[in-house]
Amino acid sequence: MTMVRIALPNKGRLNQSAIRLMNRIGFPVPEGSNRTLLAEFGKGRYQVLLARAQDIPEFVEMGAADLGITGLDLVMETSRKVENLMELDFGRCRLVVAVPEESKVETAEDVKDGSTVATCFPNLTKAFFSKLGKNVDVAEVSGATEVAPQVGLADVITDLTETGSTLKLNHLKEIGVILESKAVVIANAKSMTDKKARIEEVTSAIQSVMNASRKRYIMANVPRASLPNLKTLLPGVSGPTVMNIMGREDMVAIHAVTNEDEINGVITMLKSIGAAGILVIPIERMVL
Repeated sequence: MTMVRIALPNKGRLNQSAIRLMNRIGFPVPEGSNRTLLAEFGKGRYQVLLARAQDIPEFVEMGAADLGITGLDLVMETSRKVENLMELDFGRCRLVVAVPEESKVETAEDVKDGSTVATCFPNLTKAFFSKLGKNVDVAEVSGATEVAPQVGLADVITDLTETGSTLKLNHLKEIGVILESKAVVIANAKSMTDKKARIEEVTSAIQSVMNASRKRYIMANVPRASLPNLKTLLPGVSGPTVMNIMGREDMVAIHAVTNEDEINGVITMLKSIGAAGILVIPIERMVL
């Protein structure tokens, strides 16, 4: 039997979202697991491994895992030879360049040669400043990068941020962006040949969950005379489905898929044309 092993982050900003995604595609990985876990699902067809997010690109490249979910920033930093299969809809952040608020440096191009840059991403940082033609000293740190200027360790930092609030709390200002990152699914190159069908089962399931995440299924009873308006109100995937209602000639039942952020407006418009019995239902998966 062909078994596919999937590596997930065991802690950090991607852990919970990755585990919830696995749960939605039928792999009941327990939430709150923050240690190494090796568990089988699907009658032994799949195995989930929890590991450090920064180790996952290496695990996938070396074949210890066939698939992995980790941050694009970590894939780029490690330069591991893996297949980048798909971007996910969580883990969005930016790797930015920042300096103390009182600094006169306003852009990354203004950073002076000889400046010390503290970072957890030495390879991406070196490449970024090298591309700018800057000769800087990169000091690799393992965490708490934002305090490096305060303790005299560095003049500049590069660090991940989602909202910029941590930078502001530490009296830092953003002066450049190195990378826009998000969670990605990566694969071992050999596994993409040897286990192609089984891997596609997993990626197709993930894609169907993402397709459904911002959609809602809407059902309503609508006056038959209002049908000409429906195509505009409810474009759906390929237009609304219209069905007869037993014993009613004046009303029909309509089913359609609409965007989550448009649902309130759609309900208002349906009511304006006499719709009744409106139901809005979450969608587990959508295969396009």
